[in-house]
Amino acid sequence: MTAEAAVAEAVPLSTLMSVNVRTWLEQTAAGEPIPCLMLNYSAPQFDDVDPAAVEASMRQVAQSLGAVPTGEPVPDIGVRLTLRGGVALLWFPGTGYALKVQHPRWVRGLEQSGAALLAVGIDELSQVATVAEVDEYRNHAREAGRLFFALARVGRAVGGAS
Repeated sequence: MTAEAAVAEAVPLSTLMSVNVRTWLEQTAAGEPIPCLMLNYSAPQFDDVDPAAVEASMRQVAQSLGAVPTGEPVPDIGVRLTLRGGVALLWFPGTGYALKVQHPRWVRGLEQSGAALLAVGIDELSQVATVAEVDEYRNHAREAGRLFFALARVGRAVGGAS
C-alpha cells in the first residue's frame, strides 16, 4: 500500500452508496482467470450531477484503495476481499463498509485466482450502460488517465482492516 493510501480519509458511506460495480473475467497468457471489478459513480437517471464533485468522490475511492493511474505499475494492496457463501465483499480501509458482489461466475473466478484487479473510473457512467458503452468508457478512461488500478487479494479481512 502506498503512503498516500495509508493517510487517505475513509470513504463515506454516502459515496459508497453511489458507486456502481461492474465485473468481468479476463485471462492470463497461461489461461488463468483474472477477475476484474470496476467501480464508478452511477449517473442518476433524472438529476444532474456536478462533474467536479463526482471526480473528487471517485478520486477519494481510488486513493483509499491505493489504486494508481493507468500506466503506473499496479500495486498489490493486500487483502481487501473476503468470500462468504458465494458472495464477495470488497472492504474499504478505515471503515466497516464493504461492497457486495454476487455475480456467481465472477465469484468462482475470484475463488480460483485468489485476487482481483480493481479499476476505479473517475467519471460517471449510467448504471444501465450497455456492454459496448462500458467498453468505450474503459478505453476512453484509460487513454485519458482517468482509470485507476490496484490488485486486491482474497483473505480474512475484518472490516476495512489493512
